[in-house]
Amino acid sequence: MRRTRRNRLSHAIVLAAICIVLPTFGCGPSKVAPDVGTAQTQNNETPTIGNTPGRAPATATQRRQQIVAYARGGRFGQAEEQLRTALIEFPDDAELAELAGDVAVALQQPSTAIERYRSATELRTQPSIELLDKIGRQWMQLGQPYRSVEILEQMVVLDPTSAATRRDLAGLQAALGLERRAAEHLRYLVQRNQAGVEELIILSELSRPQTDEAICNYALEHHPDDRRPAYAVARQACYDNRWAEAIGTLREVWERHPEFPEGSAYYGRAIVETATSDAKARITEWLETVTDEVKQQPQYWVALGLWSQRESRIDQAAHAYWNAVRLDENDGEALNRLASTLGQVGHPNEAALASARAQAVTAMRDHIDSLLYWRKHSQRAATQIALSMQKLGRVWEAANWAKSAVLMTQDPDADAKQVFTQIRAQLTSKTPWQQPETLVANKIDVSELPQPAWDTPQGNNTPSPTNVVVTESKLPIRFQDEAAQRGLNHACKIAAPANGDAGMWIYQSGAGGAATIDYDLDGWPDVYLTNCDGHPLQTDSSSNQLYRNVDGNFQNKTEIAWCVDHCYSQGVAVGDVNSDGFADIYVGVFGLNRLLINCGDGTFEDATESWNAGGDREWTTSVAIADLNLDAIADLFAVQYVSGDDVITRKCFPDELPQHRSCGPLVFPAQNDRVFAGRASGGYDDKSIEWLDATDPGRGLGLVVGQLDGETGLDIYVSNDMTANHFWSGQSNDAANNDPANNDSSTRFHEQGAARGLAFNARSLSQASMGIAADDADRDGDLDFYVTHFSDDYNTAYMQVHPGLWSDQTGALGLSEPTIRTLGYGTQWVDADSDGMMELLVANGHVDDFTHTGQLYRMPLQLFRQTDTKRFELVAADSVGSAFTEQRLGRAMVLADFNRDGRTDALVANLLDPVSLLINQSEQANEVIEIRLVGTHCHRDAVGAIVTLQQDAWTVVKHRLAGNGYQCSNETILRFACSGRATELGKDGIVATVRWPDGQTERKDGLRPGQQYLWIQNVELDCSTE
Repeated sequence: MRRTRRNRLSHAIVLAAICIVLPTFGCGPSKVAPDVGTAQTQNNETPTIGNTPGRAPATATQRRQQIVAYARGGRFGQAEEQLRTALIEFPDDAELAELAGDVAVALQQPSTAIERYRSATELRTQPSIELLDKIGRQWMQLGQPYRSVEILEQMVVLDPTSAATRRDLAGLQAALGLERRAAEHLRYLVQRNQAGVEELIILSELSRPQTDEAICNYALEHHPDDRRPAYAVARQACYDNRWAEAIGTLREVWERHPEFPEGSAYYGRAIVETATSDAKARITEWLETVTDEVKQQPQYWVALGLWSQRESRIDQAAHAYWNAVRLDENDGEALNRLASTLGQVGHPNEAALASARAQAVTAMRDHIDSLLYWRKHSQRAATQIALSMQKLGRVWEAANWAKSAVLMTQDPDADAKQVFTQIRAQLTSKTPWQQPETLVANKIDVSELPQPAWDTPQGNNTPSPTNVVVTESKLPIRFQDEAAQRGLNHACKIAAPANGDAGMWIYQSGAGGAATIDYDLDGWPDVYLTNCDGHPLQTDSSSNQLYRNVDGNFQNKTEIAWCVDHCYSQGVAVGDVNSDGFADIYVGVFGLNRLLINCGDGTFEDATESWNAGGDREWTTSVAIADLNLDAIADLFAVQYVSGDDVITRKCFPDELPQHRSCGPLVFPAQNDRVFAGRASGGYDDKSIEWLDATDPGRGLGLVVGQLDGETGLDIYVSNDMTANHFWSGQSNDAANNDPANNDSSTRFHEQGAARGLAFNARSLSQASMGIAADDADRDGDLDFYVTHFSDDYNTAYMQVHPGLWSDQTGALGLSEPTIRTLGYGTQWVDADSDGMMELLVANGHVDDFTHTGQLYRMPLQLFRQTDTKRFELVAADSVGSAFTEQRLGRAMVLADFNRDGRTDALVANLLDPVSLLINQSEQANEVIEIRLVGTHCHRDAVGAIVTLQQDAWTVVKHRLAGNGYQCSNETILRFACSGRATELGKDGIVATVRWPDGQTERKDGLRPGQQYLWIQNVELDCSTE
């Protein structure tokens, strides 16, 4: 749970620019004037040296001495009067001209100072570095930093060995959004052991804006004719994907400075990103000004790639992204987009190369973020950065990071010195800046791909959705919070924060798990909700609560059902671990996890110890019950968050407050997720090492389990907080190879998050990933994901664009801007009006009270609805219901039909606030079919089954999933909105097909709308009755 991604890097290396720099007239010999002490009188009065009667004419030297004396006495007005005469008498005296500039600086006349300094340069064969430095500072004073850049570039030419000059130049270029120009000078510093942590951070990722808004805003105020500093200010909005906010500024910069390559490239991309109705006309206008310099900017090619994708020219998009990677092998976004498009056009091996490098770049950036959370003084983070740089083939940077790590003392890493020694041994004077064998562009042959172009006719190499819209509904969607009137009175409790609602500990801020469970098999979904008002690793919390659903009203049955549990609970999973027909409960805990076995008589037994299901005393968040190795026995998956000796006690203090707030996750080490294999005799064995590939641990929060890519073998998708998400592929786990007596025979899950397009967003940024919604949102027959994130970042829509390959389509779907200001937790796709088009529900709420920074603490729910153009729009809160106008600390969200009226309802567990029971009151466009699956050859829960309903051109696909998102479990019934024509079916009715988790396929004919079916594997389905 991230505090913020916008960690401003300080620019200690930037020119001390806007302040007035007075020349030194005293305190030792002046650089531009001789010592004039002997020319002063004994009473320290200013000597009179000039063309007075009876005296010889003053020499130039004497004139300078007199003027310096005036200046040392603070009598700048008199010094200026003397200068005017002296400059006429000695027009060719360079030192006098420079002194005149110094006096003008003292009089705060920067324009005059520059004019005089320029005269001094013209009078010298070669100007001094000191003189050019004075000119550069005065251009800064006038608000013209780009002129200062030109001066610093001259200084580098005059003295290319000056580390100080290169440091100033690189710092100012970075402050103006010219990081790529700064790279040359930063490399020089690194290779000569002259770079500090600040320089290394800037160099680590040249696409990350380092804008100094103070310098830029000062320049815009004092020299408004030059709009280029506005480009630098807009860069942060671009980086945050707020292109609609940035495009106006970028267009203004382009109109004033069409020759400015960086501004032009970003403006072109902004046109594509905002996708306005006049985009093609704007692109045509912009292209008339595009120069070869603009085409040397990676952003130009990324823009062309995006445009090609939107015009359905995926092969051209891949070529464009390859051009971007060729210009910058460390541009994570270009690499990620290249991998995605190569995969879509049938180049999986090349896609894997690009994906692997994108993943390595992202991991490096994540370690940079961790360092920033430690205020750039974490030995552990710096050591990890060094190792990441080494993996990327950036050995020079790796050695400098390793050296910096050794000098740090906070957050110690026992391997720091060893890492430094090992990396330093690889470095010689002949070591290339980038190891050539690690370059991706050289390994990818794009000669067969067409050259990208802006005006190519629309292609047809992108698959179109195969499913038709059922009946697009324009009916209003309404939800009403009926928790209180239906007897569901619960609020997730935590121990009282230090300052009212503010001052939470990190372990408190994400609390609030929820699950639906029909524990008494009466057909009404019951509810299990968590509490966390005690302490981690203890059993002093108020008990979690079980509410029985009796005809749509709820009764607390916690004590009667013998499921009292005082652990520090997090997520909840529901499943039949012993295949006796009664759903059991598995609770993730900050401590020992809990397993509650349903006895079938309305009570539960705590089987944690007897079934060896507790795991270690760790911080578990989301959990799932599913047959992961396809041996017909339920296994357990436990997502782990962070660890560390101080995770319970550490306080983090924002710069603006004396009181602590919830810490960011990067302050603490990540934990590896855990998997427990079920035994045929009952009980569990920890198989985390045997079953899960070794990989960098995440800080997991959300979880979905199923046949996610449509291939036989269960997959596991874990959303990680501020590190790359994990996709554990189970394609290699074939049921035929798994013996119930030997769970390890061939079971192995391979982490493929980056290769599948799910590890990070399109820009190759790890996000603060929390909740996950999973369903076929675009109606093309496969599974799509929606992942919620922290504020100041957009939630991400990953659409499956090719079997087993997902792509961040958030911007194209219109879902970026509306979620940037919110902090999302639980989320679900839901067809609220049964028109066959998915809506999207999101629960929001901050991790702590940061209202002093202008952010909301409690936040409203959000409902997004699809439009005719397949984009989503945020529905006005007051039109949905009062629950969407209230502000709460939303956490877990589950779906179920709580009142059994055929409409899908939702429940939101809120932190500190009462639970929200959102009863769906929307008018339904079509009838639904409900199917509940029971496995016989596969595990009884049938997690991983895929059901397809079809009638003519109408097709709907649903997946039986576990995990279901953020610390939750949904109702297990699959609901299908029927086609309007399906209400007038012939004798054949609707055809249904199920592919069971073990690969077996069954077909049933004659299903009817408005019915609920129990489909038992290998048992004839009676379609004649409900």
